[in-house]
Amino acid sequence: MRKNLSTALMVFCLLTLSLNTVYSGVNNKTNTPKFFPPPSARRFGADSIPPDSLIKFAQNLIGTHYRTASSSPLKGFDCSGFVGYVFKSFHFDVPRSSRDFINIGKKIKLADAKPGDIILFTSPHKRSRKIGHVGIVYCNADSEFQFIHCTSGKEYGVTITALDDKYKRRFVQVVRLLKLNDN
Repeated sequence: MRKNLSTALMVFCLLTLSLNTVYSGVNNKTNTPKFFPPPSARRFGADSIPPDSLIKFAQNLIGTHYRTASSSPLKGFDCSGFVGYVFKSFHFDVPRSSRDFINIGKKIKLADAKPGDIILFTSPHKRSRKIGHVGIVYCNADSEFQFIHCTSGKEYGVTITALDDKYKRRFVQVVRLLKLNDN
């Protein structure tokens, strides 16, 4: 009887710990990201999402590994899977393919980009002029432009990257979905 009670107590503690990890953010042991929509996604309508809420949610996914054709924080992301996961968590209907992001939102000049806007790039192949990479604008202030994205490059996962010469050559467009960025 004591052994069964002890086993049941241990199982209960493990389940409670697992649920707390899921709901509280990142599991420090496995670096598993939070995979439930943030509370702000439930509080606001899709056209009134504060950009900082979207960026904070995206930051929680930093370190999630790259995985081709995936949009799961548990398995990994490709670039459009990451952007799609973030925006869908805030009830935005966005394309699955990076190429299709050119057909959504409002076109914005690079200089006017704000955190939460979506930035599009060509494929890394030199001859390609098709969109092949997508990220989310993280910062555009004081000549510092950064974006958060999931890359198959040396970081091999979700990271924040400066808009360096390599990315400037591949830049195509910025699109805006967040209405609050129009203010």
